[in-house]
Amino acid sequence: MTQTSAEPAVDLRGVGKRFQRHTDRRNSLKERIVRGRARNSEDFWAVRDVTLQIPKGSVYGLIGHNGSGKSTLLKMIGGIYRPSEGSITAQGRVAALIELGAGFHPDMTGRENIALNGSILGMPRKEISAVTEEIIEFSGLGDFINDPVKHYSSGMYVRLGFSVAVHMKPDVLLVDEVLAVGDEEFQRKCFDHLYALRRSGRTIIVVSHGLGQLEGLCDEIAWLERGVVQEHGPAVETIASYLRRVNAEESARNPMVAAVRGEDDESVRAGDQSVHVTTATITDLTGAPLSHAETDTTFQIRLGITATVPTLGPNVRIALQHDSGTLVSMLSNHRWGVDFGTIQGDHTVSMAITGNPLLPGRYRVHVDVFDYTGTKLLDSWNDAVEFAVRSPRGEIGQGLIDLPVEITFD
Repeated sequence: MTQTSAEPAVDLRGVGKRFQRHTDRRNSLKERIVRGRARNSEDFWAVRDVTLQIPKGSVYGLIGHNGSGKSTLLKMIGGIYRPSEGSITAQGRVAALIELGAGFHPDMTGRENIALNGSILGMPRKEISAVTEEIIEFSGLGDFINDPVKHYSSGMYVRLGFSVAVHMKPDVLLVDEVLAVGDEEFQRKCFDHLYALRRSGRTIIVVSHGLGQLEGLCDEIAWLERGVVQEHGPAVETIASYLRRVNAEESARNPMVAAVRGEDDESVRAGDQSVHVTTATITDLTGAPLSHAETDTTFQIRLGITATVPTLGPNVRIALQHDSGTLVSMLSNHRWGVDFGTIQGDHTVSMAITGNPLLPGRYRVHVDVFDYTGTKLLDSWNDAVEFAVRSPRGEIGQGLIDLPVEITFD
């Protein structure tokens, strides 16, 4: 992390934003003439009593559900909205990446719009001229820079908007859900430039649902819920608290999402059925059903099996498959040298995935039971159970498993 100044770049004290919501809103001029003005209105506080000090030179994140007030707060910092209560003090020039390309004139060329946007941001003409070629090169628009922007594709439009904003040398840069603009190459350039701004001591305030990105980028994070700050502090700790709440709420809504699959879920199954898998469950180590598993946290796959006749040393094999179709791993008692002996009647087989290395995604479990020789199939159950893996660190779509690694730097 970079060294940050104790002096705040942005100081928010008791900030709130109130909107009026009309319950009998008139949708046309005719309705307004016939029925008069809307009478029933109520106050809606999008942000309430927010007090934060954002240090100079820091990267500060804002997280929370949709509608939690993150973008409204960012727009107040950028001067787009006026706070209904409280005060906001920002040091230096503020540039906003909130609606990329807002303010572009469609009939003007890309080059002309660079000058126009620079003027809106309060830059002298000399400064604008000094960075124009850098902006054009960064955007990758080449010869298209002299075409009217109304002929640009949506991708070209946002590339130019991002390039203009980040090259205007703001003291405070506001970024709202625009970290995924353009193609892969341009995204990498965007992140490289944000890191360069960070190293140069600029202050960056970011709103994003990409928690993995925020964890690597931010020094501190504030978590908002219904316009109120729930927690703020170091990025890793705040994201972990937020995800614990999200996971707990998901479990409460869907307490048995991945709990138990039983015989009512079966289709006709292969094998002679002398040993029959009756239930499949994911649980914690106490046997309590889980709605999802978490990366780095041990969980169990529990199978209820019934042997209708004495059966010598069956081999119970579990295949873990990612939702994309990729086989992740196969687990079996024979592979791990565990002999069940001769079994009959009802039993439970538990396989604990120690320190769960699976990364976030959806996974399916297929179960096969063979005799002690491994050649005779006794039962086969495809898609015995399906479950999700969540991460307390916020990774999303970064592979299948978390490999142990040691990193050195000389």
